[in-house]
Amino acid sequence: MITFQHPPIGTLSNSPVINQSIVERMADRVLELGMNGTAVTKDVLAEHTDFTRAEIDQYAPDACDLAKSRAVRQQS
Repeated sequence: MITFQHPPIGTLSNSPVINQSIVERMADRVLELGMNGTAVTKDVLAEHTDFTRAEIDQYAPDACDLAKSRAVRQQS
């Protein structure tokens, strides 16, 4: 007798949850771009990420501060 598993193998039972705030996600991208040798500006963030210009204008200062503190912590 054949039985089927519910839900089928490989499907997500719960939708993925984004635990990071937009500032944390933006800081991660700033660090990533900076570590690749890219000078990170608002234009670069808009070009290489899915953040809108409004989000970048609003959250970039805090995200850059967070990225700097994380970069310093990683070097220690």
